[in-house]
Amino acid sequence: MRLDPLVEVLEGKRYVHSHCYREDEILMLLRVAKEFGFKVRTFQHVLEGYKVADELAAAGVGASTFSDWWAYKVEAYDAIPYNAALMTRRGVVVSINSDDAEEATHLNQEAAKSMKFGGLSHEEALKLVTLNPAMQLGIDKRVGSIDVGKDADLVIYNHDPLSAYAVVQKTLIDGRVYFDRQRDIAQRPEREKERKALIDKEKKSAEKKPDATVTVGPKPDEKKPEAKKPEEKKPEEKPKPPTLMSSTGGAQ
Repeated sequence: MRLDPLVEVLEGKRYVHSHCYREDEILMLLRVAKEFGFKVRTFQHVLEGYKVADELAAAGVGASTFSDWWAYKVEAYDAIPYNAALMTRRGVVVSINSDDAEEATHLNQEAAKSMKFGGLSHEEALKLVTLNPAMQLGIDKRVGSIDVGKDADLVIYNHDPLSAYAVVQKTLIDGRVYFDRQRDIAQRPEREKERKALIDKEKKSAEKKPDATVTVGPKPDEKKPEAKKPEEKKPEEKPKPPTLMSSTGGAQ
């Protein structure tokens, strides 16, 4: 059972997405994959991928990297913001990711940085967060681009998606609207009213509850009983030694 995943890797049924930073780590796994006959689907983080971009392209391996994180630990000292663009120019399928929960909400803006650092075109930069990651995950037949027959998973912005001023207006999943900004704004007063009502209800509920604290010790107006002093033990009288009687005798 524990070795079943490795069998699936060797049979090509399970995709290998490997975490890495440095070029030596990347080349090591590429050699292992070649020796045992399996394929690495994508290297994650791959901050020194630009150093071995030709080897990645030759192996047909994807790279999912940060936009501009570097020098935050030893493994990242050689990372550069041109990484995504340089690997793209060498023929590697590149995507932009993030370990940060907040930054992951605006990867469209992170992808746009590759236009400044490396000179990617608008289309190439947009692919870093749309079609390319779908290809790396093997789901590009369903998502990643707007094509007939694909899932209708769409995001509509009020500006260019790569602009820092772009704000999501609608989000659709399988053709159904899951988020509508105008509807959200219209519903905010009602939600705020409901929120306040719930808070007030909670406060009133807390006020009605009796004090469950248990007082340990005497009440404020209750006098403490005087503690009995322990009886002092008198020292035991030692028996006196017997008195010696002086006697006189003999001839006088």
